[in-house]
Amino acid sequence: MKQFILSKLRRFAGETKGSAAVEAAIIFPVIFWAYAATFTYYEAYRAQTVAEKAAYTISDMLSRETLPITPSYMTNARNIYKDLSGLSPGETALRVTLLRWDGPNNRFKVDWSQRRGDIPRLRNRDVRDYDDLLPPLISNERIILVETASDYDPAFSVGLSPRVIETFVFTRPRFAPQLVWDSNG
Repeated sequence: MKQFILSKLRRFAGETKGSAAVEAAIIFPVIFWAYAATFTYYEAYRAQTVAEKAAYTISDMLSRETLPITPSYMTNARNIYKDLSGLSPGETALRVTLLRWDGPNNRFKVDWSQRRGDIPRLRNRDVRDYDDLLPPLISNERIILVETASDYDPAFSVGLSPRVIETFVFTRPRFAPQLVWDSNG
């Protein structure tokens, strides 16, 4: 029985006659799937990279501010992030937090935290685990933390599920010792 199967397989492998249309019908779906998968994964990595760059731009923009940040400034910063990232068809959230290093207590404290979109404000208890994520600072030095979350839906269904692209960017204030929040502005 084994010899019979092996002889049939050898004969099939050695056969050179065939129809190009049948071969194309067999291989075309595989080629199309490979192309769609390549495009989808490339696009997902591109979207992550563009979201990171957009978050860095917002962070840099905030670090150069010398005037107080107002609610309309935050709303416009979110709109700028949406435009730069290109992820606007879904939900996009932006959270800006000014953190201060409390040297005597050896931890970060929240000076203020504001958000736009479906992301909670950051509180002191939330930043207790951020020591490994943020750079070392001197006592009472401040750092601007910009976090974003954007819905991403892949173009094709090739094994990559819809996800949320998140960024975590921090910058020191450049021209002023801190960034001031003005809720009345």
